[in-house]
Amino acid sequence: MDHLLQGFWCSKCDVSAEINCGSCSTVLLPSIPKVGSLLSCDFTYLQSLFFELLYDESSEEVQIACVRMMQRILLHLTEDILLKTRSQWVQCVDFLLLHRNKNMRQAFGSQIIFFIQQPILDCLFSCEDAANKSKEQRFMDKIKHALAAAEDPLVFETLLETAATIMQAVDIHSQLFLFSLILLIGQLDNPYVIVRLIASKLINKSCYFHHGGGLQALLSKVLHIRNELYDYLCMRLANQPKMVEEFSTAVLGVETEELVKRMIPVVLPRLVVLQHDNDQALSTLYELAKCLNMDMVQLIVNWLPKVLAFALHQADGHELKSALQFYHEHTGSDNQEIFAAALPALLDELICFSDVDDSEEISKRLARVPHMIKEVAIILTGSEDLPGFLRNHVVGLLNSIDRKMLHAEDMSLQKQAIRRIEMLIKLMGSHLSTYVPKIMVLLMHAINKEWLQGEGLSVLHLFLKQLAVVSPSSTKHVISQVFAALVPFLEKETGNSSIHMSKIVEILEEVVVQNKVILKQHIREFPTVPNVPALAEVNRVIQEVRGLMTLKDQLHDVVEGLNHENLNVRYMVASELSKLLNLKREEFMSLFTKEGDSVMEVMSSLITSLLKGCAEESRTVVGQRLKMICADCLGSLGAIDPAKIKGFSSSRFKIACSDDDLIFELIHKHLARAFRSAPDTIIQDSAALAIQELLKIAGCEASLDENVLEQPKDKQHLKVRKLSARCPDDSTEMFGRGQRLWDRFSNYIKEIIAPCLTSRFQLPNVSDSATCGPIYRPSLSLRRWIYFWIKKLTAHATGSRAAIFNACRGIVRHDMQIAMYLLPYLVLNAVCDGTEEARSSITLEILSVLDAAASDSSTTAVHGSNSGQSEVCIQAVFTLLDNLGQWVDDVEQELALSQPLQSSNQKQQLVKLKDQSMNLSKDSNQVLIQCKHVSGLLGAIPKVTLAKASFRCQAYARSLLYFESYVREKSGAFNPASERSGSFEDEDISFLMEVYSGLDEPDGLSGLASLRKSKSLQDHLVINKKAGNWAEVLTSCEQALQMEPFSVQRHSDVLNCLLNMCHLQAMVTHVDGLISRIPQYRKTWCTQGVQAAWRLGRWDLMDEYLTGADEEGLLCSSSESNAFFDKDVAMILQAMMKKDQYSVGEKIALSKQALIAPLAAAGMDSYARAYPFVVKLHLLRELEDFNSLLNGESFLGRAFQRDEPEFSRTLENWESRLKLTQPSLWAREPLLAFRRLVFTASDLGAQAGNCWIQYAKLCRSAGHYETANRAILEAKAAGASNVHIEKAKLLWSTRRADGAMAELQQSLLNMPIEVVGPSAISSITSLSVVPVNPPPLISDTQSMNDNLDVAKTLLLYSRWIHYTGQKQKEDVINLYSRVKELQPKWEKGYFYMAKYCDEVLVDARKRQEDNAEQSVRVMPSNSVPVASTNINTERRWWTYLPDVLLFYAKGLHRGHKNLFQALPRLLTLWFDFGSVYYRSNLQSSKDMKNVHGKIMSIMRGCLKDLPTYQWLTVLPQLVSRICHQNEETVRLVKHIITSVLRQYPQQALWTMAAVTKSTVSSRREAAAEIIQAARRGSSQGGSSSLFVQFATLVDHLIRLCFHPGQTKAKTINILTEFSALKRMMPVEIIMPIQESLTVNLPSYDMNLTDSGATDIFSHSDLPTVSGIADEAEILSSLQRPKKIILMGSDGTERPFLCKPKDDLRKDARMMEFNAMINRLLSKCPESRRRKLYFRTFAVIPLTEDCGMVEWVPHTRGLRHILQDIYISCGKFDRQKTNPQIKRIYDQSQGKMPEDEMLKTKILPMFPPAFHKWFLNTFSEPATWFRARIAYAHTTAVWSMVGHIVGLGDRHGENILFDSTTGDCVHVDFSCLFDKGLQLEKPELVPFRLTQNMIDGLGITGYEGTYLRVCEITLSILREHKETLMSVLETFIHDPLVEWTKSHKSSGVEVQNPHAQRAISNIEARLQGVVVGVGAAPSLPLAVEGQARRLIAEAVSLKNLGKMYIWWMPWF
Repeated sequence: MDHLLQGFWCSKCDVSAEINCGSCSTVLLPSIPKVGSLLSCDFTYLQSLFFELLYDESSEEVQIACVRMMQRILLHLTEDILLKTRSQWVQCVDFLLLHRNKNMRQAFGSQIIFFIQQPILDCLFSCEDAANKSKEQRFMDKIKHALAAAEDPLVFETLLETAATIMQAVDIHSQLFLFSLILLIGQLDNPYVIVRLIASKLINKSCYFHHGGGLQALLSKVLHIRNELYDYLCMRLANQPKMVEEFSTAVLGVETEELVKRMIPVVLPRLVVLQHDNDQALSTLYELAKCLNMDMVQLIVNWLPKVLAFALHQADGHELKSALQFYHEHTGSDNQEIFAAALPALLDELICFSDVDDSEEISKRLARVPHMIKEVAIILTGSEDLPGFLRNHVVGLLNSIDRKMLHAEDMSLQKQAIRRIEMLIKLMGSHLSTYVPKIMVLLMHAINKEWLQGEGLSVLHLFLKQLAVVSPSSTKHVISQVFAALVPFLEKETGNSSIHMSKIVEILEEVVVQNKVILKQHIREFPTVPNVPALAEVNRVIQEVRGLMTLKDQLHDVVEGLNHENLNVRYMVASELSKLLNLKREEFMSLFTKEGDSVMEVMSSLITSLLKGCAEESRTVVGQRLKMICADCLGSLGAIDPAKIKGFSSSRFKIACSDDDLIFELIHKHLARAFRSAPDTIIQDSAALAIQELLKIAGCEASLDENVLEQPKDKQHLKVRKLSARCPDDSTEMFGRGQRLWDRFSNYIKEIIAPCLTSRFQLPNVSDSATCGPIYRPSLSLRRWIYFWIKKLTAHATGSRAAIFNACRGIVRHDMQIAMYLLPYLVLNAVCDGTEEARSSITLEILSVLDAAASDSSTTAVHGSNSGQSEVCIQAVFTLLDNLGQWVDDVEQELALSQPLQSSNQKQQLVKLKDQSMNLSKDSNQVLIQCKHVSGLLGAIPKVTLAKASFRCQAYARSLLYFESYVREKSGAFNPASERSGSFEDEDISFLMEVYSGLDEPDGLSGLASLRKSKSLQDHLVINKKAGNWAEVLTSCEQALQMEPFSVQRHSDVLNCLLNMCHLQAMVTHVDGLISRIPQYRKTWCTQGVQAAWRLGRWDLMDEYLTGADEEGLLCSSSESNAFFDKDVAMILQAMMKKDQYSVGEKIALSKQALIAPLAAAGMDSYARAYPFVVKLHLLRELEDFNSLLNGESFLGRAFQRDEPEFSRTLENWESRLKLTQPSLWAREPLLAFRRLVFTASDLGAQAGNCWIQYAKLCRSAGHYETANRAILEAKAAGASNVHIEKAKLLWSTRRADGAMAELQQSLLNMPIEVVGPSAISSITSLSVVPVNPPPLISDTQSMNDNLDVAKTLLLYSRWIHYTGQKQKEDVINLYSRVKELQPKWEKGYFYMAKYCDEVLVDARKRQEDNAEQSVRVMPSNSVPVASTNINTERRWWTYLPDVLLFYAKGLHRGHKNLFQALPRLLTLWFDFGSVYYRSNLQSSKDMKNVHGKIMSIMRGCLKDLPTYQWLTVLPQLVSRICHQNEETVRLVKHIITSVLRQYPQQALWTMAAVTKSTVSSRREAAAEIIQAARRGSSQGGSSSLFVQFATLVDHLIRLCFHPGQTKAKTINILTEFSALKRMMPVEIIMPIQESLTVNLPSYDMNLTDSGATDIFSHSDLPTVSGIADEAEILSSLQRPKKIILMGSDGTERPFLCKPKDDLRKDARMMEFNAMINRLLSKCPESRRRKLYFRTFAVIPLTEDCGMVEWVPHTRGLRHILQDIYISCGKFDRQKTNPQIKRIYDQSQGKMPEDEMLKTKILPMFPPAFHKWFLNTFSEPATWFRARIAYAHTTAVWSMVGHIVGLGDRHGENILFDSTTGDCVHVDFSCLFDKGLQLEKPELVPFRLTQNMIDGLGITGYEGTYLRVCEITLSILREHKETLMSVLETFIHDPLVEWTKSHKSSGVEVQNPHAQRAISNIEARLQGVVVGVGAAPSLPLAVEGQARRLIAEAVSLKNLGKMYIWWMPWF
């Protein structure tokens, strides 16, 4: 039959069989005559035939064939036939199951699966008689009966196999599966071993068939099987222990006890709940307990939560009743106690149940949960307040949802977890806000999983809605986080996220729209949102709330966002910034060029934040991307000149003293942050655990939190009580301590950490891994090293802090910041209180890190992969050492300062100190011992090792700090003013030079060089390299190469010189030579050769070198990182040429990637140190721009036209970016080189030439004349315009004036005559020394046609002619006039013309006045006419005046570049002439009247045309002349002042304050008249009240100045004494601070005619005075000045000093003078690069003898600083020291020279110590170095300026130092103009440069930085002497108090002899004459000579010894 059937295929039976087409084709189909007859034949008959054959035992083969055919028959039978023949089939099954023939049984086993198919099973086994059994059960009964009937093991075997077959055939959820499984398990205690084995084998086999994990996995997955199976097993536990045992060991492979443990959670609840219906249940319970060897009651109590939860989950209530009843019987507890015992776990069970896998059932249950919890709450608390009840349990519940469900394998469980969270959110009610961080972490986790996104979003939506209702204030912390999490999905817009797109948009819209109010308050903190189309609505709302934002405001917000604690938010903000920078390039550039300081402030913080972003610690993908984007943004911003960027000051790390301070800091600053911004629950929980434990240690109890309900049975209380019950009276104190700590937290933090008061996290026990020896290995990352070390230290910690450290054990692993914060505390703990062994292990650990660094060979430092890691570890060690060092300083100072006072008998001081140093006095000895230990540790680490390690890490400032202190100990410091000055070893100096060259501080280098005994070749190299004298370096290399011709290092240096000198062609040749000469270093040579190749545009060479540079080979250690970067650039260019877009992008990205690590390390230090890397990012950015311009073409094949819009836009942008960079050669050279390449590729020769010219300028200003010359030749060859100007300037700089002028003259003559003008040409040729060449060919002139170029050339020529005096006056004027005609709108032309005429005028006046004097002397009176005719031959000097004034005025009208030089001079000339005219009024000639008329009309024109802000800048000068003798002049002056007052009433009134109170009546009246006029004229009525308010305010302030106060009082109560002043606040008057009173000039391109008050003050909204503090402090000095605090309208408090009996007009003038000098310093490139400036502050004279001074914050006087230092090292005693010095002075008087007395008696008592102040105040070396440089700079500037203006009285209280920057600030300028020389003990030194002042400058003393800055300042002062003199002249006319005493002034001003003498002294000093020092006058000296001479006078002990004793020359 099989053969017959072969080839036939039936659609019903053979579905599973393969259709074997091959065999079909061979069968011949028989012809069937009648199809009908076949179908109609009787099936019943056929079936009986079949049964006959089946039961026929004669042929086994036939029987087996029949069995095999069963399937076909069963499937083809219809339902009615099956029903008819049912009994036959059932009988057949019985027969076959127990058939004696094994083959038959097996054949039937394979067919049995057809009986269980649905229709057949229904027909055959649905028997009506026993309704309670299902058909499956009946079917299985057949097998069961067969098993019962069988005797033969073989029969058992086939029966079991049949059951297994069924198991494998059905679905695991079907009943048959379970029945078969239980059937098989039932056979496990069969007497036959073989049967038992087979059963267990089959169970496993069948289960593995369904699930790879076997039975165990099935049980955990399919819950109903588990439940049934466990029920079955536990019922059999008593009767069939064998079976259970066999099942556990054979099938599951565990002990029976283990199995019972697994069963209990499932079966116990059922047994307990159902025990009253079921007798067996109780016995089973006992049986279970017996298995586990425990008491039954114990067992049920242990599982109480499970049981109660099970009972509560049942729909009707009587299960719960019965369960409670059962417990009551067995334990005797009432319901409330039962529930209390089950509490936290019970809630967990109710909410996180997972014993149901049917989704409908789950939903039903979840719906009932709130109801159940309510029941529990009622039983326990009697109230229905669910949120209150749940409050303490939410954290635990969320945790278990997270642990059990969110992180389960099963996705459905994860989805359920989200539903549970949703339910909790609904239940939380008003307490939701407390759990915001926790819930956010869980939801963010869900949203980032694709399959949970939908659920996560909807719950997030709900959460935000609830939160907005319950606690709108906490929404603000969530909003930005939500945005950061969701926006990326919108930006991706991939297919799958678009399903949730609308949901996301809906959430965001709602968040924004619902919370408009909150947004409004906190919009500044809200990060910028991307402009995605979907978010249009959101952006609209935000825009609306934000209002119009300037770009500056946007940047402010970006800075806020970049410092957000959440990483995702930071990333979102950074991405937005990068888009913003791309979109608004032009706007950004215009923002910079306006040159407002305020913009630079934003930029500074932006750059700081971006650098911080580059150092992101997070190792996530987002963290990596953030770094990249921040680097991108730095590139887009461009390399902004570090001189423009303000440094950020780092605050000093204070080690908290008490444990509570430490706990507070830890939680407040670190843990709360970690908790809030944790990326996942593990980190969040470890933070929560730490907070919980710390609060516990501090004794914070749950009751502290206002919202907690009192719960008497809460375990937490018991815990805390236990903790504090150690001693009864302690508990209240403990609670007080907790309360105090809790009150210190801000409300927001309280809300976050409140759950930690009641949470129950457990501290895991840690095994003590006792490792010996240091842990550090170079391969360890910082994170792991610190973690291991902290673990070790924590394990050994002792004392009360051990618990604190222990609490943080978990979080330290995840959070580096906290680890780094705790490290110093741990180390201190070990060092102070630990064993000797612990101390030495710490020393070893630290040394092992440092040694690894110092020994690390220098090659890997540049490019080792692990160099980054080790650098960070070393940095960590450094920080640790800093902190320990500070701790020692603090403690020593506290001890020292508290000791001497205790010896004194002032009681109140003692009491006061007792509070401060309670902890010190008690155990100061112990503290001293601890101090010794720490100092011992610090001393055990050699300074040299530290210095070398720091140097290796490129932490040069730190290296300097350590090495200097090493040198100081060894050989002292250079200090001529001290007792002895040190001398140094050469090798120390060499190392210091290396360090300085790393610090980029060339000034310091020169100082070191001067201290060397002999200079080596290496030093020459270092100095010249740093100074950029490449030609010198080349010479040195040449010399070195003669000694060692194969020195790779020197050859590499030579190549570098050639590159820097721009000898590119020579460089290529040299490289080629080296490749053949020293081939093993081919890699090095090629890498350097690439630099020349791409700059030259030699592409073939570049390719060749690139391949060479990629080969393996030796690298020279010093080849700079620049070469590697250049290689990157070359590779990018190569890819561009190959048009390989993908590769270009990849190469740029890789290059950026390589820059990030070093950039981050340097950025931690300062922007200046990171600057070289930023320049590289800048260049990469421009490469990207260029690439996008090329648009996939090669730049060789694509030439751009100058006028292509895209191209020209890019070029403009590049140009403005270049202007912002540091104008130094190394920064701009690569940028210019790249631009040359772009222009040359497009054949734009002139543009390329222009780049060369810019390069030449840079070289010229850096003094590299040779290279500049080279660049000029290139420019000429490229055809650039204006080469001649640059060339002439170069010649002029090299002091070849004749050549320079010849160059200009030649090019002027070559220009077309009609442009230059015939008169100018004749002036040029007159008196010419240069032969005039015939005019050249016409072609050259075309390019010169440009009017502006001609004017520029002509102006330069005229200025030089004027300077050298080579031509007649008329010629010079001719030339200048032509410049004016060519460029009528040019301010420069007029200004120089005016200056020239001014000089002519001064010269004429001097001559004429001298002649007049002589003639009066020589001739008798009768011959006057002769003399006058003699003079009359030339024009009178005043006839030049109108011209001069007119030129100045016209220049000012066209721009204000020279405002501060032109306008004061203009006024001086005008007033001068006024006086002359007044004096000669009687005999004044007609000419003079004429001139006077002209001058007055010019000045009236000025009043009309010049913008008012220009007058505001000279207001003091105007005010000083309101009593001029000339009435017309006075009238005009008053008009001018009135107009200023109208336009700028605020600023002008403060300036006028003192005049209105003048003691000279005429001045007072004039001032009153002006103010009256201004009030009348002020258009807006509002400001007239301002004048009234102002007058009242000033009166109050004057009264306050002179208020005496009680005799001993320290304060004045303003509320009572000055109630009227308090009442008049707030006023509309601006705060008189420096920024508000100083004019900030608008940018030059502003339209000058528009006189509107454009933003000329640094902030357009200046703060006004809104209040005054209630108390004013009275200072202790003689005049008892008061320190008051004014509140500003901007919310800041600003202190001022009110000084009585002091004429502050001098100080005010001095400040103006300083502001003037600041402007000069910021203009000159040398001083700008060093950021030289004065710290100025506002001085407001209120009357002639009192006034207000702006308080300079963070400053202390030199005397106090030094006194403290000397006290702390025991050199000074407040009571004894000064009297002792006085005795020495008195005894030595007349006995020995003063200098000798000073040197031998006094200086030895005070070794110089000022350097310690820097070390103590600026703990971080980079800040220390910056502070020291700032100190050197400011002190030098003050010294020079002070000397020039004759500033005296420089004792230790008039020189202050700023503890945040190190700046030196001078105060009190009453002793100006050499008044110090008139004191009874004249002040002989030019400025204060005593031993301590020198000591602060470092070991090189004044050599180096200080000296250099003195020279620069002097040269600037001398260069601008006219400007300075014109400002100083105002002093003469403002009669200062002490000058007017000698001759009482009438109403009219008088000339003042004192002032005149002072002015002439100043003039002499500005010419280089040393005057007014205790030295003989000298000839004029050069700047350098003058500086050295002054310093020599200042440090001379002769001069110092003669000083007044309390000037304290020894301090």
